[in-house]
Amino acid sequence: MKKHSGSRIWLGAALAALMSSFALAPGTAQADSERRCSGGYVAITFDDGPTETTAEYLEALRAAGRVRATWFVVGRAAEARPEGTRRIAAGGHEIGNHSYTHPDLVGLDAATAFAELRDTSRLVRAQTGRAPKLFRPPFGSTDARTRQDAARLGMTEVIWTADTVDWSGIPTETVVANALTVRPGGIILLHDGLRTTLAAIPKIVEGLAERGLCPGRIVRSDTPVEAWPGLTFHAKAARW
Repeated sequence: MKKHSGSRIWLGAALAALMSSFALAPGTAQADSERRCSGGYVAITFDDGPTETTAEYLEALRAAGRVRATWFVVGRAAEARPEGTRRIAAGGHEIGNHSYTHPDLVGLDAATAFAELRDTSRLVRAQTGRAPKLFRPPFGSTDARTRQDAARLGMTEVIWTADTVDWSGIPTETVVANALTVRPGGIILLHDGLRTTLAAIPKIVEGLAERGLCPGRIVRSDTPVEAWPGLTFHAKAARW
């Protein structure tokens, strides 16, 4: 009996130690995250998807450390490739509204401009179960009416602070260099469907890590953020 009692005491102590180590794990993981992200957070964003390359982009992000990004999808592209939208959502990424046909919204009449946003939000909700909370105007072209339309649909307007100009045919190295001009809290503009951008993904993530920056989600900013002289918006990057 004495021997069994000692075994029970030893087993109880071992279990207590094990549970204690598990209890410390979340705090340890948080501390590790804070060290890695000591420089802050930036948002990686992709416009114009989903495309035939979206699955490869998602795999590149996963391979780079299960990085999450924000995808501003075009309604007609999502309608053509619903599996792409669903894959983005299933990967834990944020989906934003980038209009239905990618027009300059400022140049449209009021009803048509609003329909561009409304129809895209409806489609994304039908495909993923969640309506977008973020909106990016095509070409960054916006005005008070456009912002009001987004607000009516429960969306925050998001521009960018680091334009990679990846759409222009520049090489991967230049895409990376442009992306890494981003500052803490900033938002990087990239585009879906480009091989050079696909190749840039791991290099961008690595370059951010060297500066203590981690990919984050987009949240509303109480203070205005300058996209370029004369245009501000109210969004920034934060921890997921």
